[in-house]
Amino acid sequence: MNTGETDLDRAMKFAGAEANRVGDVKLLLTPVRTVAVISTAQGMINNGGLQYLFECDFPHEPPYSIFVDAYHEIGAQDEANALAAAVKLFPFAEPHKFLERRLAFLDQYIAEGDHRSDSPFEPYTNLLCGNENVWRLLEEYVARHAAALRAYDPEEKADDGRD
Repeated sequence: MNTGETDLDRAMKFAGAEANRVGDVKLLLTPVRTVAVISTAQGMINNGGLQYLFECDFPHEPPYSIFVDAYHEIGAQDEANALAAAVKLFPFAEPHKFLERRLAFLDQYIAEGDHRSDSPFEPYTNLLCGNENVWRLLEEYVARHAAALRAYDPEEKADDGRD
């Protein structure tokens, strides 16, 4: 059945479903975790910049290094380095664990409901937000890891006993 979905679309659905099923992305196999993390992070960044990503508390509070590692895994080195640098802007250790502290820190860079242009996060947001290279690299990654990211068709039962 051709629904117009690409292999990337199917892989993202599969990885998202696996992340929801398992609950903790750290427990997923690397290819599945990578697709789940990149599709989530890049989607959020594209919609609201790094601010949007950092305003979210993820299930089981994965360290931001999981996100950075996922960008490295697909070959998005500049993007991974930008995200790592943005995380280092927080003036406290393990920012992934402290939503209220993250929000308080981020609030100083908001004016009239929008990101201030002098925010130290802005150069990194500009590099990451709308970055088509990430999606191209993720698509190539999916092609290289097709066996781990089997075609996902929600109308078709898997042969491995999973529903």
